[in-house]
Formats: sequence, C-alpha cells, structure tokens
Amino acid sequence: MIGSIAIFFLLFTALILSIPAASYTGLATWGSLAASSVAFVSMALNQFLATRPKFLEAAFGGLDRIYHLHKKLGMLALTLILVHYFVTPNFKGKALATSIDLLAKDVGKYTFYGFVLLLVFSLVKRIPFTKFEFPYHIWRQSHRFMGVLFMAIAFHQMFIKRPFDGNALLANYLNVFAAIGILSFFYTQLAGFFRGKSYVVTGVERLPAATVVEAAPVSSLLGSIPGQFAFISFKRKGLREPHPFTLAGRGEKGEVKFAIKALGDFTKSLRENIEVGDHINVEGGYGRFRFDPKQRRQLWLAGGIGVTPFLAMAKGLKPDLEQKICLVHCVRGAGEALDEEMLKSQAKLIPNFEYVLFDSETSGRVDADKLAKIVDFDLDGSEMLFCGPPQLREAIVKGLKQQKIRFSKVRFELFEFR
Repeated sequence: MIGSIAIFFLLFTALILSIPAASYTGLATWGSLAASSVAFVSMALNQFLATRPKFLEAAFGGLDRIYHLHKKLGMLALTLILVHYFVTPNFKGKALATSIDLLAKDVGKYTFYGFVLLLVFSLVKRIPFTKFEFPYHIWRQSHRFMGVLFMAIAFHQMFIKRPFDGNALLANYLNVFAAIGILSFFYTQLAGFFRGKSYVVTGVERLPAATVVEAAPVSSLLGSIPGQFAFISFKRKGLREPHPFTLAGRGEKGEVKFAIKALGDFTKSLRENIEVGDHINVEGGYGRFRFDPKQRRQLWLAGGIGVTPFLAMAKGLKPDLEQKICLVHCVRGAGEALDEEMLKSQAKLIPNFEYVLFDSETSGRVDADKLAKIVDFDLDGSEMLFCGPPQLREAIVKGLKQQKIRFSKVRFELFEFR
C-alpha cells in the first residue's frame, strides 16, 4: 500500500539526514543518533495515526491496517530506543554543557524508562504463561501517557547536547515531527468532545449469539456503507470507552444496528446494562471491507459473529443482482445464527444470492472439501470476503490450494486494535 511506502520514506529520510549531521562523530555515536532520530519520527507518526485519519484509509487499506502499522511502528521505536540507550553517544567536547542541556539529559533518562514500560505494556495483551489479559480500559488509559512522554522526548531531542546546530536539516526535520506528534496528541484528547454522532438506543435484544443494539440518530446522521465499522461509546458508567463494532445494518432514516458478542469485560457489561433510551456516541464509518460489484463470483465466508458485516451487505442487495454470491455462515450451533430469516428472505428474493448456515454440531467442522460442495459456482478465480477466526481463513485457503483452487483475491479485516 502507498501509505506504508510513505511511512518508510519518512523514516528513511531521518536516517539519511543523520549522515551529514553526525557521521563525522564516529560509527557508534552516529548509529546511536540515527536510531534515536528514526525512533522519534516513528513515535510522532504513531501519534498522528492514533487520530484515526479517515482520509488516509484508502492509502493504507483501511483503519484496521493503520492500527496494525501503528503497532509495528511502536515495536520499531522500542527497538531503536534501546539501541540509543545502550550505545551511548559521545559528544564530549563538541558542545558546552548548559543547565538546559543537563535538564534535557535527565528528562531523556527518566522518559526512557517510562517509554519502555508503556511500549512493552501496550504490545503485550496478557501476562506470559497465564490467562490474565489486561483489561482494555486500563490499556487505553495507559496509552494516553504516550503523548505526555512524547512531549518530554521532544524537549529532550531539541535541547540535549548534540553535534549539529539548530539549522541543520536533521534538526528542522525532527522539529517538524515534534509539532506533528504534539498537535496529534492534543487532537486525540479533545476529539471526544466533537467527533462522532449522537444516537439513542431504540431496541435491545439479548440473543444467545449476541446482543443486538438498535439506535436512532438524535440529529445528524452517521456516514457509512455496508461492511464498515464504527467506534461506539455509551453514556453510562463503565461503558464510556469507545470500542469498534461492525455495523450490522443501517435504516433509511440513519438508524444503526450492531450485533455485539460478549467476549470481554466491556461487552459483558454492555449486555447486562444497556437499555432502551440510553444515549450513545457513534463515530465512523471506518474500514475498506466492502462489496465489490465488479467481482462476478463471490464467496462470503463468516465464522460466528463474523457474519455481522455480511448482514448489512446482504440487506442492501437488489433482485437484479448480476453477480453470483454465496454467503456461508459457519456456527457451532444453530443458536449462533443471526438475522437468519432476513438472509433466507433475501436468498428467495434474489436469484443470484445464496445463503447457507453451516452448523458444525450436525455437519462437522467446515473444511475446503465441504465448502467446495456447498457453493454452486466454480470457486477457482472467484473472490472471497472473509470475517472470522484467522485460523479458519488460513485452513480454507490452504485446503483449496491443495485442490488447485485459488481465489482471485481474499479480503479480510485485521480486527484487533491493540
């Protein structure tokens, strides 16, 4: 994707600019300075990507890809910070030590410990060799301190003793990213007050498979298309943190529908406490997981709650559909089915749309052989849209390849944002 290439270019530019700025100081000192410069740009870009820049989704392939790049940049920054820390630059005699130099040195030292702690915490979801997983709200609140530490690092890099003056290209380059990172941080802290649309809950249905929440707009409408997701937060104690959920449907007057499975503390609390009349904030739509009308043959494969984006897509299909589409919903029991009547109705109404509920309790685990027999068109050369456990997607693609069946494209979302 062009977005990832642009990120690489920005990081590489910091490395290149460090050569004329500090290469004469020796390999070790230059290497340490180059590592810190690239790490700083990486951290600034991470602050920017955390603003959820919708206008850049096309360049990166969706917000889910942006978040995964965000995680990789964090890992890169952590590695380079460690290099800078353990390969101590030797600037002795190259600049006079002033009080602000010494303060910048101390700030950098203590900020390093904070950054390492927060970066490790943000990259590790659970304690190794245990089942304990850090709650999302604790992870998210700790993530806020990244911006504070970034401002401290910006102070450190601007005033620490270094072998080049403030007019050097590297100095100006880093100052630009300091501004980008700091402005992005303040934007994310203030965005909650003006970003998103106000909705009121009009229906709550607690099904075995999920909690179905329907909401109507209070004033302005959410802009979204079938297959996208939104961040929603409830104006109720314990449910105020925004979480991403796929839109399961959208009404003609802007109504939205979510099917939310109780998988963690937040979703379990939501299932127990959400009521009709509650106010929610909905921000979106995000994502590039969309129905492509140019693809003539499409397999929509869903695992469990992964059927959610396909519900909205199927609802929007028209009787004159020219593409051949087969939606296969894999469940562990009939109780996991969602909107089955709507999907069956659409399958009767639309000749080229087929819906199959694959129940592993009665049919065994789905595999490539069974899937090829279910679909009434040739899978070779068709496109697969997938939403569900990655292991299922990988097993199906591998199994079909062994049968010399290859999809023209496999589209899926990386729906894990931490």
